[in-house]
Amino acid sequence: MSDEKESVIKPLKHFADLLTQTFKTQWLFIIILAVGIFARTWDFDKTPPGLNPDEASIGVEAYYLYKFGMDRNGISYPVHLISWGSGQNALYAYLIIPFVAANGLNAESIRFPMMLSGIISLPLVYYVGRRLFGKKYGLVAMFFLAISPWHIINTRWAVESNILPFLFLAGFAFLLIATDNGIWFIPACICFSLCLYAYGTAYVAIPVFLLMSISAAIYLKIINIKYIFAGFLVFFLLSIPIALFVIINTFNLNTIHLGNVTIPRLPVEVRYELLAAVFKEEPLKAIANNLTIMINLLWKQEDTFAWNFVEPFGYFYKITFPLAILGLFFLLNSFRNTREKLFERWLLLAWIVSSLLIGVIHPVNLTRINLIFTPILLCMVIGLLDLNKSMKYITPVTLAALSVAFVFFTLTYHGESYQKRASEVFNEGIIPAIRYASDNSTSLICVTEQTRFAYIYTLFVKRYHPSEYLGRIEWILPLNHPFDPSRTPRALGMFRFDLSDCAEKPDAAFVLKLKETPPNPNIEYKVKRFTKYEVYMPKVTP
Repeated sequence: MSDEKESVIKPLKHFADLLTQTFKTQWLFIIILAVGIFARTWDFDKTPPGLNPDEASIGVEAYYLYKFGMDRNGISYPVHLISWGSGQNALYAYLIIPFVAANGLNAESIRFPMMLSGIISLPLVYYVGRRLFGKKYGLVAMFFLAISPWHIINTRWAVESNILPFLFLAGFAFLLIATDNGIWFIPACICFSLCLYAYGTAYVAIPVFLLMSISAAIYLKIINIKYIFAGFLVFFLLSIPIALFVIINTFNLNTIHLGNVTIPRLPVEVRYELLAAVFKEEPLKAIANNLTIMINLLWKQEDTFAWNFVEPFGYFYKITFPLAILGLFFLLNSFRNTREKLFERWLLLAWIVSSLLIGVIHPVNLTRINLIFTPILLCMVIGLLDLNKSMKYITPVTLAALSVAFVFFTLTYHGESYQKRASEVFNEGIIPAIRYASDNSTSLICVTEQTRFAYIYTLFVKRYHPSEYLGRIEWILPLNHPFDPSRTPRALGMFRFDLSDCAEKPDAAFVLKLKETPPNPNIEYKVKRFTKYEVYMPKVTP
């Protein structure tokens, strides 16, 4: 072939190969995204069944903020919710207000934004993976996240702390974009400041991550110093309210009002003090214990809470953690071998270090250490693709095996056995039971003592204005502790939460768990079942 013909054909061949690769990448991206969307939306209205007390709580807070301009404790626009007494992160309550306003207070309105964050995370992790190590890495990372049992489960229900991994991932993606145009460092800092309002574990992780990231950006001259200064200023200003909250509750200062915004003093010991090792009498012993818990959890991929994992699949199919360790080894070794994408790899390491620090400070479960799982998946991809260099077919075999595991996980998660388990911990039936009792009784309604925080479901149904009960609450105090965070009010309107209050009331109705019976055996009742609960209505005597 003449040089002239080759000079024409070679660029055309290269262009055709590029088009083929792009076309293949686009289709793989669409397929993976479709799988991820399916996993997060199938039976969305039924799985998990019922509503967890923390979900009901954050929904009630969102409704009260929207309707009354205050939370259920009568606090005007708090930066952190009082909730049960020891606090609940406020950000997710504010995020779901538009959905509650548009669609009413129900499980779908509360859970939809969390599910949406899970779907948006898929293209975000593709972008992050692609910026770190290329297209193949990005696609495999996206696939891992799409089929991750941890990510699927935790974006299908709405404990408020589950929003943290999404916000951090978004901030991380903006930080990578900032290496091209420094102005994107500002939205990155906005995301990281919002993390502080999403979950208390971010109080530890975010400062460490930013210190490592900003130091490297300045040293390597990756981001213009003026954008670093502007971003840090934005972060500082947005973080002031939550910093004041920590100061107030650490040093037992008074509540602060900044216009309509409230920085509250909690009525009981704040949760970060209850859990943090630095506040223990023997901090070194507490740290050692926390490390043991974290290592055990990461290895076994499970905790004791049914809402966090499905047996036997763990957060990523049980036997995969050694692959993450291998990936971390390859990541650390890469700092010796090349300076290519040095800052990007340093950011990933900073993410891992700051996440692991949570497990040093706090005794963790799969929720408290939720910030670690995305970088664990990224390390698994590093390990797999590096192994593929010496073991030619390891990647397709692994991806095929994980695909089969994903099918079994999906069938199990939506299957009868897990649904029964979830039905119990998500208190399926209590909301329609309370609504039925309320609609059909004009007397007292006594609610089971066997369901923790059952009173939140009465607020979910009845939506009393705080002025109707605040100042008149008599607390049922477990363990005779006057400020126990698990306290329950004795009465809210027509509802009672101590069954003895209704024992001598022949016209009282009862909302009880299965196998429970009303305290007075001499009264006849009509019984209506609502999954895990039964409503006892006294029969009308002729």
